Order: sequence, then structure tokens, then C-alpha cells
Amino acid sequence: MALPRLPGRAAGFAVALVVLALGAPAVAQTDPTTTTSTAASTPAPERTVQVLDNIFKPKKLKVAVGTKVTWEWGGVAAHNVVVTKGPQKFKSKTITDGQYSRTIKKPGKYLIVCTLHPGMDMVLRARPAPPATTTTAADAATGQGA
Repeated sequence: MALPRLPGRAAGFAVALVVLALGAPAVAQTDPTTTTSTAASTPAPERTVQVLDNIFKPKKLKVAVGTKVTWEWGGVAAHNVVVTKGPQKFKSKTITDGQYSRTIKKPGKYLIVCTLHPGMDMVLRARPAPPATTTTAADAATGQGA
């Protein structure tokens, strides 16, 4: 049995109906040349501060918002980590070894001390996190980005 010959559009429409009737999966159209990078798609940066006998090392630290900062005890004396002034308050327990971590969530200047040892202090400055970027295939090929 021969099928009737359909003109132009009707033939295309008929083929589409046959494909759908046979259960071909639908295909979503996306732009394969554009990708977006966000903080959720990349791991958060991490920094470490040593808590030594009567000194934080480094005494000054600059990070982006979203950075996880870990204080690691390395001396023999007991110490703590306390924000005395800053946009986000936090404090650790007083301990002699181990570590304490905090993700910095607000930009600004943090004054941090050990309340047991006058003069044992540090300054942490947090800058806003970089914005999400969009990169096209052409940008990636040339090393450029938005």
C-alpha cells in the first residue's frame, strides 16, 4: 500500500505526528554556549589561623565573604577566639588543642582576641563575595569572561 504524497508543510507535520506517536522523547532547547558560575557551584574558600602561645598567626587576614576560617591550636596554653568588634559576633570555647571554624557571612572589619591573654589579637577583614559570572563558549575559547 502506497502512502499519499503530501505537500511541504503537511509532510513535515505528518512526520512529526509519526515520531510523537512512536514515543520519541521530547528534546528541550537550551543555549549550550552559556554557563553561569555561582558560589553554590564552586567550593567555598578556606583559610587557617594558627593559635600559638600568646599570638594568632597571621595577625592580619583578608578573606571574601563565604570563606571558612579555621583556628588551629598549636601551643600548650589554653586560648579562645572571640570577636570583640565586628559585623558578625562569634566565640569559641577555651581549649588547649584542637580547632574552631566559622564561615564569615558579613563583610567588614573583625577585631578578634583571646580573652585570657591581653595583647593576643588579630584583625580579619572580609570583603563582599565576588558576583556570579556568565561565560559564553566564545569567551571560554578566548579566555575572556563577563
